[in-house]
Amino acid sequence: MKNTALRLVFLTLSAVVILTGCDTQQQQDDFVRDASGTASGFARTDDTGRIIEDDKDDWRIAPVYGGKVRLDPAYPNPATIDFVTVPVTILEFNSIQGGLALRARDASGTLRTLDDILDAGDPGAYIFRFTPALLARTGLVRLYVFDRLGELVSYGDLMIQ
Repeated sequence: MKNTALRLVFLTLSAVVILTGCDTQQQQDDFVRDASGTASGFARTDDTGRIIEDDKDDWRIAPVYGGKVRLDPAYPNPATIDFVTVPVTILEFNSIQGGLALRARDASGTLRTLDDILDAGDPGAYIFRFTPALLARTGLVRLYVFDRLGELVSYGDLMIQ
């Protein structure tokens, strides 16, 4: 009788874990699909990072990183050829294995790395910093943040003038 009860509890807990994992994976897949769409709108910011006009679609955090990472909008946005900053806050120890990479598509459509945060294992404030001149293009550009395993962490749009 005890073995049957233990098996039932184990099977129930296993099913919950598996179903939760499937749900999280589906949410992550939906997030990646959203990020793959065309850039639209952007969070308008000043030279200090103050948000003038927000875009709720920009800089959302992927479901697998919820509560572990926060990104603030890129600034200044719109940007010129000067430097752009994207603030990152790591909220949990060892939530990011191996660092982060900021990427965007250049004028030829090639996904280029704009900046890296090589070690983001400890909680704290970090920044990506790059010049939009690396992309050799103007207009609305989607920026992507990936972990070292290639999993999408966040994305946001930058207007380059």
